[in-house]
Amino acid sequence: MNARDVIDYIKLEHTVFDLPFVFSGAVLASHGSYNYLKLLLILVATTSARATAMSVNRIEGVRYDRINPRKKDWLLVSGKLSTRKAIILTVVFGLIFELSAYFLNTFVLMLSPIVLVLFITDPLLKRITPWRHIYMGLTIGVGVLAGYLAIVPAFPSTLPLYLIFAGSSLWIAGFDMIYTIPDVDTDKVFGLRTVMTDFGIRKGLILSDIIHGITFAFFLALALYMRSIFYDIALIPILGLIIYQHYIVKPDDPRSIKVSFRNSNTFIGFIFLAGVILSIAFGGY
Repeated sequence: MNARDVIDYIKLEHTVFDLPFVFSGAVLASHGSYNYLKLLLILVATTSARATAMSVNRIEGVRYDRINPRKKDWLLVSGKLSTRKAIILTVVFGLIFELSAYFLNTFVLMLSPIVLVLFITDPLLKRITPWRHIYMGLTIGVGVLAGYLAIVPAFPSTLPLYLIFAGSSLWIAGFDMIYTIPDVDTDKVFGLRTVMTDFGIRKGLILSDIIHGITFAFFLALALYMRSIFYDIALIPILGLIIYQHYIVKPDDPRSIKVSFRNSNTFIGFIFLAGVILSIAFGGY
């Protein structure tokens, strides 16, 4: 197993979905005065946290992945990576996360075990409720609050931060609903619950539409606080990409789901972050 295999195992590219929102929390806390060492530590903490979560998910789900044709080439499924080595990787990622939390501040370090608990419990909810998508979104959305706390080690009272937390959490939950469509048959075999298995794909897509509608409502409400033309302009492509994501999905075509998942979601977070940074830089918020 080489470095490329490790990157593929933890799906490092998926960090682009939540990293911009984590930095948005840090940007709000910084008020335009940036500590670049802390921003680097936030990058390390977010990446290692994401890697830990992904590895936990892989280990807990390997028994189901083995009969899923879409996942036949995954390292744990193919046997290229043993469960023992996967556990070791998980511990290493977790230690890097804890170490970066230590160097950020004591408050973040004290709260960091909660994040690990969220990672471990998240995959387990697949067996309990179809609304695990929301829990997963909140688990990743917590990073917005963590980004703020990394700069200001005290519980925030600023409403804009919570609007970002709610919006980003629901955004992730909404596209995770779509992402599970190719696995519906396998999930049903094992009794795993998603909105697609419990409500059917047609209703599941409607629920995803609603979730993303609420997502944009939170982002729109944030505009009242940002008071910046830069943020207002950023909302236009974000809305377009959200609509595009749903428009191109064809349940019988897995490729359309992959395109929807990557092509729009890759850009939404960074456009949002750019809007926040420019707003603060030019006198907004």
